[in-house]
Amino acid sequence: MAKLIQHLGDLLPDPRNSRRHNARNIGTIADGLQEVGAARSIVIDENGTILAGNGVVEAAAQAGIERVQVVDADGETLVAVRRTGLTAAQKTRLSLLDNRAAELADWDTDVLAELADSDPDSLSGLWSDEELAELLGESGKRFDRTLEEIDLDRLPVKPTWCLMAIPFAKMPEAQPLLDQLQDLGIQVELSNG
Repeated sequence: MAKLIQHLGDLLPDPRNSRRHNARNIGTIADGLQEVGAARSIVIDENGTILAGNGVVEAAAQAGIERVQVVDADGETLVAVRRTGLTAAQKTRLSLLDNRAAELADWDTDVLAELADSDPDSLSGLWSDEELAELLGESGKRFDRTLEEIDLDRLPVKPTWCLMAIPFAKMPEAQPLLDQLQDLGIQVELSNG
C-alpha cells in the first residue's frame, strides 16, 4: 500500500540524487514559485522518496509551500499540470524561470562515478563516452588513458611526482598507467580516492 502523502514533510529526499542544487539554483526555483506559483510536478515512489524534483521540493519549502497533491500514475499516461489564472507575462516568466533553474544545477560527479562503476546501464544513452569522461573529469575515474593521450611532451616541465586518487577496486585498471609513469621516473603517490 502506498504511503499517504499530503505535506512536503511527508516526502523523503533521494539519498543518491545525482544533481547538486546550489543556492542560486534553489533561489531561482523559489523565486519562480513565489512569483507565479507552483506549476510543475515532481516524481515520487510509493514510499514518498523523491525520484525527480529534489530541488523543487527544497525550493518549495523555502517559498513556504507545504501542501502536496499526489496523482497516482503507472507510467502509461503523461501527467500534465494545468495552471490557470496566469497572465501572458506570467506564462513567459514561468517558462523562463523553469528552464533557467534547470541550467543552474550541477551534476554530482561522485554519484555519477559510483553509478558508472556499479550500474553503468543506468547511464546508458545519457552521455557519450567522451561526454561522461569530460563530466567526470580526469580525477581517476577513467584509467584507460595512455601516456600518449596525456602527451607529456607538451608540458613545459617534465613532472617528477604525481598524486593519484584511485579507488581500491580500480587499481587493476590503473596499474598499466602507474607502471608507465614509474618507468619514466615519475614518483607516484596514491590516495585511496
